[in-house]
Amino acid sequence: MPKMHIEIHDILLDPEVENQADLFRLFYNSLHKKGIVKKGFYKALVNREKSSPTGLDTGVYRIAIPHTDPDMINCEGMAVAVLKKPVLFGEMGTYNNRIEASMVFLILIKGGKTRFYHNLLNKIKNSDILHEIYNSDNRQHICLLLTELLNT
Repeated sequence: MPKMHIEIHDILLDPEVENQADLFRLFYNSLHKKGIVKKGFYKALVNREKSSPTGLDTGVYRIAIPHTDPDMINCEGMAVAVLKKPVLFGEMGTYNNRIEASMVFLILIKGGKTRFYHNLLNKIKNSDILHEIYNSDNRQHICLLLTELLNT
């Protein structure tokens, strides 16, 4: 599996967003400006989330792991948002349940998405990692933690 690249500037700590669309727009504006995603990324992300919700209740924390089709991605990586005011996401595997996600892991993968997705879930959902990420006020710490976790 290729190395996962995470930039410190792609980690958002308590961004001022009211809903999922605001968060997706914030991600898009930042990532598109840097050439990481293509012009249609925002719409593709919204549509993908509608058709396949990515919210997940891990027991202690509720998270979301949105993504789009690989053709919307120029550079692989991940963007993260830690939300003190949670945002509603549809729950994975359902079409009518909604959860309040307090952490969002936007994966930007061109190939091997399913394998990476399961690797990410296995490493974060049954560990203290989510607690550490949620309670950190240091983007560099979160960046190093996730980079080490996902590349080992």
